[in-house]
Amino acid sequence: MKPDPATLGADARFLTTLVEINHEITSILDLDELLQKIADLTAQIVPYEIFAIFLLDEEKQELYHRFNIGYPADIAKDLRIPVGSGVTGTAALERKPVVVDDVRKYPRYIDAVKHARSELAIPLISKNRVVGVLDIESSEVGYFRDDQVRLLNLLGSQIAIAIANAKRYESERGNREMLALLYEVSLDMGSTLELDELMHKVAAAVKTAINYHIFSIFLLDERQGVLKPKIVIRSNEREFQKLSIPLGMGLIGSSAKLNEPIRIADVTKDPRYLPVHTETRSEMVVPLVHKGRVVGVVDVESTEIDYFTDYHHQFLVTLASRIAMAMAGAELYAKVFENERRMDREMKIARELQHNLMPDEMPSVEPLTVAALFKPVAHLGGDLYDWITFDDGRLAILLGDVAGKGAPAALYAALSSGIIRTRAGRKYPPGQMLELVNKSLYERPVESQYVALAYSIFDPKNNKITLANSGLPYPLLVHGGRSQFLELAGIPLGLFPDSKYQELELTLTPGDVLVLYSDGVVEAANEEGEDFGLKRLAEAVRSNHEGTPQEIVKAVNAEVEEFVGRCPPGDDRTMIVVKMHEKLPIADGFRI
Repeated sequence: MKPDPATLGADARFLTTLVEINHEITSILDLDELLQKIADLTAQIVPYEIFAIFLLDEEKQELYHRFNIGYPADIAKDLRIPVGSGVTGTAALERKPVVVDDVRKYPRYIDAVKHARSELAIPLISKNRVVGVLDIESSEVGYFRDDQVRLLNLLGSQIAIAIANAKRYESERGNREMLALLYEVSLDMGSTLELDELMHKVAAAVKTAINYHIFSIFLLDERQGVLKPKIVIRSNEREFQKLSIPLGMGLIGSSAKLNEPIRIADVTKDPRYLPVHTETRSEMVVPLVHKGRVVGVVDVESTEIDYFTDYHHQFLVTLASRIAMAMAGAELYAKVFENERRMDREMKIARELQHNLMPDEMPSVEPLTVAALFKPVAHLGGDLYDWITFDDGRLAILLGDVAGKGAPAALYAALSSGIIRTRAGRKYPPGQMLELVNKSLYERPVESQYVALAYSIFDPKNNKITLANSGLPYPLLVHGGRSQFLELAGIPLGLFPDSKYQELELTLTPGDVLVLYSDGVVEAANEEGEDFGLKRLAEAVRSNHEGTPQEIVKAVNAEVEEFVGRCPPGDDRTMIVVKMHEKLPIADGFRI
């Protein structure tokens, strides 16, 4: 390793570079974009030909390529390095940088790139956990300098934090997409009460998420104690099987008897496997449970070894309960029909109650006026809005969007609103309020539920408004006739216990318009599948910003309705418009 260049001011430049890089990477939540940015910034410190970021598979204690430059494609795809092996594995194990001036003299070197001569591996550690390893190789012997190693090592913890945050964001985004798919699948399964048709719908729905080779559903004959195939699809064709599998036999029988999912990476290495389909290499079985009783199993097989992922497992496990419920529903049609009639009556009552929970009168805090739009897509909406007037004259304004729709989302919205109301008396700043609500919701987990919420406080004494956001679209501000989105992001409430939320403070001037809205406004789609979008929203508000908040709300809603035409809404639509006036207009705000 080369010595540091002795130059005056090196430490100052060193710290400046560290701060600049830290600022750039912590603002990126998309993992692919983040890794590309890390690669670009690393090149400014250490020009390279070969670069990789390995992430740690904690369960298998292996490092795998997540991003690379200069590696052959086949090696990058298949290379997995056990912790403690090679230069990168050693860095992960010892939790400190490893510099090899000449890899030909390093006995543990893994010869992945033929022309490499020196290598530098920096462990990426966040909260005392190894997240991965940043690895650079060079064709020159003794290429890396002390100052480069020192800077990358200090930067490693910030890179690890940024990667951990991006992975959480990626996981959250994946979960949201999965929830949306599960919702659509559930609707499709609920469209029929004929069991054979239901089985085909389930097979098609699973195919959208898992590219299986063989799909089967076995139903349990409790009297005989065997599982019999209800449907088997092989290579997209229906296959008729007369196979009966006793409880406890094979992977299918074992899953049903244990009431546990089974995922096998290589069936040839599992003694329980029954070789019914000789081409099968990996298999996943999930029990179908209704009211605590196993009624069957859903089974998927692949011709690839270790094909099924954690995502596949989570998807099928979540879907299995819906499959079991749908099957039970097909057998209990008469009772379901009567229950639906009763539920319709109750849902109407619940909608009236929810409507009454929303504030009818708009707040009057001179020189601020407010208007609101609330249009649930179903009988019950998962959006919420509210405002709280403090005894010191300040006004809290909040708008939220719960994951999902219908009664569960509406109940979760009511729970969230109640927690905020309970804590409002202490007048917490917006960022702290979101942290407290997040902890309360996390301590009261409801499966597949979380809420994106914006909370703000307006102080009429100085016309300042302070905002914090936990996953809603960026607030829109029109100032001086120009519109801009305020980059204020955050993780939705109820997902992680220690999420932190930034605050943004604005001084509002006469004529300023601030808009909070749920994603149902900008994601409203027309018959061509095109979203209304942020640009149309910004232009609609800007072109009407001289009107009252009521007029702005009406104008935006009219433009959305005209845009979507006869296309039915896909999500709740909620919006709050706040406007500063030189003095309070005579008319109060109102709700649509």
